[in-house]
Amino acid sequence: MTRLTKRWVFGGVALGALLSASSVAFAAGDAGAIDARLRALEAEIAKLRKEAREAKVQAAAASNKATNVANAAHGKADPAAPPPPPPVFVSFKNGLFVETGDRAYSFKIGGRMVFDGGGTSQPLGGLSSNAGLRQGRLEVEGKAANIWFYKLQYDFAGNGSVAGNNQVLGGVRDFFFGIQHPAMALPFSSDPAYIMIGSQFEPYSIEGQSSTKFRPFIERAMSTEALFANRHVGISIGGYGDQWTGRIGLFSTSYEDAAFSPAVNAPAMVGIPKAAGWVSTGGAQYVDLAGRFTYAPIRDEHKLLHFGVSGRYHSENDATGANDDRMMMLGNRVPLESPTVLSQKLLGTPDLSCGAVAPFGSPTAVSGKCTRFMTSYAFELAGAYGPFDFQAEYFANDYSRNMGNILQARAAGVYAPGGSSQHFGGGYVYAQYWLTGEERAQAYETKDKGAGANFMEPKIKNPLNAGGFGAWSVGARYDTLNLNSGPYSGSGLANMLAYTTYIAPNAAMNYAIANSGVYGGRAETVTTGINWYPDRGYHLQLNWIHALHVSAPLNTYSKAGFYENGSHPDVISARAMVYW
Repeated sequence: MTRLTKRWVFGGVALGALLSASSVAFAAGDAGAIDARLRALEAEIAKLRKEAREAKVQAAAASNKATNVANAAHGKADPAAPPPPPPVFVSFKNGLFVETGDRAYSFKIGGRMVFDGGGTSQPLGGLSSNAGLRQGRLEVEGKAANIWFYKLQYDFAGNGSVAGNNQVLGGVRDFFFGIQHPAMALPFSSDPAYIMIGSQFEPYSIEGQSSTKFRPFIERAMSTEALFANRHVGISIGGYGDQWTGRIGLFSTSYEDAAFSPAVNAPAMVGIPKAAGWVSTGGAQYVDLAGRFTYAPIRDEHKLLHFGVSGRYHSENDATGANDDRMMMLGNRVPLESPTVLSQKLLGTPDLSCGAVAPFGSPTAVSGKCTRFMTSYAFELAGAYGPFDFQAEYFANDYSRNMGNILQARAAGVYAPGGSSQHFGGGYVYAQYWLTGEERAQAYETKDKGAGANFMEPKIKNPLNAGGFGAWSVGARYDTLNLNSGPYSGSGLANMLAYTTYIAPNAAMNYAIANSGVYGGRAETVTTGINWYPDRGYHLQLNWIHALHVSAPLNTYSKAGFYENGSHPDVISARAMVYW
C-alpha cells in the first residue's frame, strides 16, 4: 500500500471517529466540543488535499521521465525524424470531401444523376414523347502540395442520344490537371495564375461553360448549343480576381467529336492524282485558339453587373464533318431546345469542309479542304438585383473558304454550296425571378478554373429539410439562330434544289444554285420554366417551349433533303436531378 493510500485510509478512519464522537457529544449537548472537533477535521482534510496535489506532481514527473527514456531508446529524439502527419478533415455534406488540416491536400468524390422526359405536339423527325437518363456522372477532383489541382469526370450515360457522336470515348468530360504556383503571382489578384492541361471547356461563352446543375432552363439556348466551343483537349493559362477573369488556350480534338481524329487515309492535299505517285499518309486534326475575358464592375451580395467577351480561331486542317461535325456541319446537334431524349434535331448546314472527295476521278479520297479557317466571337451580359436576374449573349461564326477547292469538289460530284465566305449567328436573352427571395448575385463565382466567371448553386434560404419550402424561381427566355448564308435560302433555295434534282437535272444549274448560299435553317423560340431546389444537391425543372419560327432542311445535308417551314411545335419537358 502506497503512502498516499495509507494516509487516505487513516484519514477516513479519523473522519469516522470524529463523526461518531460528534454525534455523541451533540446528543450530550456539548456544543463547544463539536466546534473543536470540526476545526480538527478541517485541518486534517486540508493536509490530505495538499499531499494529494504533491503526489500528482510527482507522478507526472515520473511519467515524463519514463516517456523521455522510451523515446531515446527508439531514436525519437533524432532531429531529422519527420513530423507527425497533419490531422484530416472529412465531410459527407455534399459528396465525400477529405482535406488535410493544413489544406495542402484534398480530394472530393462527387457525381450526378439527371433524368429527362418530355413530349411535343409535332415531332418533326424526332419522337413525340420519351424519357431516359440524360447524365450519369462520377467525378474526382482535388489538389496536392497546395499547388497542383486535378479533375476527372466520366459520364456513363454516354452520347447515345446524339446521333453521330463517338460512343467509345464520348463519356470523358472534364479530364485535366494543372498548377497554380506562387511564382505566377498576378498584380491584381491575391491568387496566382494557373495552367491547365487536358480535356476542358474552351474559354468561350458564359452559358456554354455553365453546369447543368445550375442552369435555369433544362437545355442550353439553341444559339449557344450551335455556336459555343465545348470541351477540347489542350492547354490553357488563366487568372482571376474578385471582379475579373481571363483565360486563353490552344486546343485540338474533343472526346465529344463525332470521331477523335480524321481517318488515317484522309490526305492533306487536294488535287494530287494517284498517278503522280503520291500516296496518302493520314490527316492532321484541327487546331483552336480561344480566349475569354470577363469583368464585373458591380458585385456584392445583392447586386451584380457582368460583362464578357470571347473569341476563337479554328484551323480546319484535314478535319471534315466526319469527325469535326460541330464546326463543319454547324448546328446539326441542336435539339430546338427540346429534351435531347426526343432527338428533335432539325437544323444543320452541309459539310462546310466539302468532306472527302476524289478529285480528277482519282480513286483516292482526299479531304476537300473547302474551309481555310473559321473565326467566332461572343458577347455576354449578366446582372442581378435582389431576387431578379438576367443574362444575354450574342454569337457569330465567320468562315473563310477556298473557292478553288469548292469548284473541284463540285466537279467531283460533291454537294458544296456557298462561296468564299459564310456568316452565321444567333443569341438569347432571359430573365429569372426567385419567388422565395434567393439572390443569384450570391451564387456568382470567379474562382472556378473550369467554368470561369459563372453562376453556381443558389444559397437556399429555407431548405426543405429545415422545415421550409426550398428555393423556387420562374423564368422566360427568347432565343434565335440563323444558319442561312447567301442570296438564296429557305423555300426558294429548297424549291430550286428539288427542281434541278428531280425534274430537270442540270449540272450547270446545280453549281449555280449551290454557289448561291448555305442553307442550314433558322429558328426562333420562347421558353418558360420553373425551378425548384428543395435542398442542396437537388434540382427539379419544368419547361414549356414554343417555336415562333422554324425553317429547316430536316438535317439531311443533301440536295434531296426535305424542307420544313410553317410549323410551330410546342414542347413540354421535365428534369429531375441529384448531385453531390
